[in-house]
Amino acid sequence: MEPLTVVAYLKRIPGLADLDEAGEQELLRLVPHVEERTYQSGDTLLHHWEASAWTLIIVEGQVSVQRIEETSEGTKLLTTEVGEGEVLGRWGLQIAAFEPITATALTDVTCLRVAFRDLVRVYDRSPYLREHLDGPLRPAYLVSIFRSLPLFQNLDDRAGELELRQVAKLAHDQYYEDGEWLFRQGEVSDRLIYVVSGLVELTAVTPEGYTRKLGTLTAGQYAGETGLLIGDFHDATATARGYARVIYLLREEFHSLLERRPYLERRLHMSPEVARRYRLRTFDWLRDDEWVVSVVQRHWSRLFLQTWNLVLLVLLLTPLVMSLLSSGTRPLIITGAILCLPLFGLILAALWRYINWRDDFFVVTTQRVVHIERTGPFNAQHEETPLDNIQDIYEVQPGFMANLLNYGNLVLQTAGETVEIDMSYVPAPDALRRMISEQMERIRARNVLRTRGQIRELLARRLQRLDISEEESYQDEGETEADSSRTGEILFTIWAAIREFLFPPSWVISGDGSTIIWRRFWLPGFIRTLPIFLGFVVASVGGGVLLSRTVAREGFPLWTFAWLLLEIGLLAGLLWMLEDWRNDYFQLTPTHVILVERLPMLLRESRHEARLDRIQNLSYEIPSLTARLLKYGHVQFETAGTEGKFQLQYVRHPAKVQITISNRQHQYRQKQQQMEAQRHQEELLTWFSSYDSLRHT
Repeated sequence: MEPLTVVAYLKRIPGLADLDEAGEQELLRLVPHVEERTYQSGDTLLHHWEASAWTLIIVEGQVSVQRIEETSEGTKLLTTEVGEGEVLGRWGLQIAAFEPITATALTDVTCLRVAFRDLVRVYDRSPYLREHLDGPLRPAYLVSIFRSLPLFQNLDDRAGELELRQVAKLAHDQYYEDGEWLFRQGEVSDRLIYVVSGLVELTAVTPEGYTRKLGTLTAGQYAGETGLLIGDFHDATATARGYARVIYLLREEFHSLLERRPYLERRLHMSPEVARRYRLRTFDWLRDDEWVVSVVQRHWSRLFLQTWNLVLLVLLLTPLVMSLLSSGTRPLIITGAILCLPLFGLILAALWRYINWRDDFFVVTTQRVVHIERTGPFNAQHEETPLDNIQDIYEVQPGFMANLLNYGNLVLQTAGETVEIDMSYVPAPDALRRMISEQMERIRARNVLRTRGQIRELLARRLQRLDISEEESYQDEGETEADSSRTGEILFTIWAAIREFLFPPSWVISGDGSTIIWRRFWLPGFIRTLPIFLGFVVASVGGGVLLSRTVAREGFPLWTFAWLLLEIGLLAGLLWMLEDWRNDYFQLTPTHVILVERLPMLLRESRHEARLDRIQNLSYEIPSLTARLLKYGHVQFETAGTEGKFQLQYVRHPAKVQITISNRQHQYRQKQQQMEAQRHQEELLTWFSSYDSLRHT
């Protein structure tokens, strides 16, 4: 059937009948979703339970339509006959624009059939249809909906209505049939949904594997404020019961609007918990599926204990210095000026300790606990531990003052190990402990859901209900061939070898990106060898000058031999120190971390290796101002086994190294969990298969 002919039939739908020529052009988007069907006499075209999900337009033939009508005499079943051009099922975009009927073919019938969800999708994506059709995305209707939400309740004046009209342009419309998921527990939450009609059931799986019913969302209710403003994982699964039609806003689009319209952001009425998290700072080391839950600074009592004596001395010295300077007597003025120096020193020391306290804080995310400490403007430390490593959390409030001021210490316990993150003097330790425990429970629940999903997929494969290809394509990266012309460039080869020896690259990544090698930064090593290098230069120049003056003198061969021995010794020491510096390296593979320490001339080589899932207390440190300026530092971590402590010193970009190891560790754990779950699934399916075989024997 020609597209324009299909459009002409679509305009038989009452909700689309008044569209002009521009509207007809928009309806052409719906044509690919229209299905032409033929039914024989006696076939059922439409059941009463699917009337809300489909629109049928009769092209040819006669159809019997049965509908239930409520009258004063009771319920009656009415039967009518309809023919060409009649519309059955949905007749518009309004909430209740359908009639529950059963349609049966009386003759051979040809009709056009379009799913309501496809009509909604085209309507959602067309500004023209949204403006001209009487549906849920009309601006006036959307403004009334958003104004009823607590989030937008402050936008109740004329200026607020203008802002809500901008929000209305971002709204999307979606229709769900019975049993369809709106979202699932463990998926990323990135939208706010408002139920226009229908029913949505909310359920959640506990860490123990039980499914709990949390409640329902009915028309006029909403969910997802956290997903719209912050982002997080869903803690529940939302399922349509009967049917459900929702309007939703996407976080990415909404945040872009807030950046352009700060007035709208200031007028938002967020719930207390969402407002608290919305104001939290963000960090560049966060993963794509990781969000900050809390940022906690140490209690002010820690600052008081560190600075009270300094502040007391400043308070005592200040009046004394002021009185001496204003005395008018020269000796006393000089004494006051001298006392200004220790006074300023005390003030700077107090300020320094305040900066250290201010820049010492803990970050709880949806995946880990991180401790960030900056000792003044130069030194920086970063420690972290994944939440799924933690098994127990102990809370200690030492003494009367700790209970009175509500601060204390938290101890994070893993399998036989204590996480070395100094969580002392934290405010409200009970609330922080419960917050960390809640995130741990959420991770365990997501792991249960992930396992269930894999079992369902594996069962479907066994039953051949899914057509999943197991083939994986591998791209052969190939090795980069050296330019043949370089083989003849002897000078270039020599220079490349010297450069590789003196200035080894700090980062080396394999062609497929799976293996990374980190070496020490060459500059600190060069500084370490500077005394010997200067001695070698002085001996070379000075010795050459002295020998040139004693050529004709007696003992020249002996002096020359002694000078050569000194030169050889200094050069050997210099080369030894350079080789010893560049020999050690740190290797990261998809499964292991390897620390190799070697002495020159193959005298000794030690190799420490640890699996990624054993890494604990991963941290980095920038030890000085020089290290900050030149972007190098130290990365260290411990393991849960007997491998001990790993430390790579003087590595370039230590923060990036720490993030890379942390992300690789996260990927490895997910893969290990998947493999372990698959092993249990195979065992479970084998038991099912054996049970079924025994039952049928």
